[in-house]
Amino acid sequence: MSSVNEPAEAAAGAKKKSTFLSILLIQLAVIVYTGSGICSKMTSNFKAFSFMWIFWVGMEVVCLGIYAIFWQQIIKHFDLSIAYANRATAIFWSMLWAMLLFGDRITIANTLGILIIFTGVILVNQDAK
Repeated sequence: MSSVNEPAEAAAGAKKKSTFLSILLIQLAVIVYTGSGICSKMTSNFKAFSFMWIFWVGMEVVCLGIYAIFWQQIIKHFDLSIAYANRATAIFWSMLWAMLLFGDRITIANTLGILIIFTGVILVNQDAK
């Protein structure tokens, strides 16, 4: 007799293992997500409801919409533990954008925090292979 959960079990078995390309695709989605933070920061430079304020709010919504589509595909094809562990790198990308685009300083504490995050991400990805 067949199990009611066969489609779910087949889908779970079809999840991809962690490869360089898969991690790269997840990182692309995370980069798009961090674009919403850039737009939010830009929005804060303008008077509420001015043309440029509306433009940056709109761009933030676009970034979040694209990210939502990416994210749905990621969680469809990858184990949640892999997807969420790699999502933690958004802190790195946000810090990088803050430094490059807005001139923010990176401290030793920031760098140590990023190294701890990347260590955790690497451990989760290694465990998935």
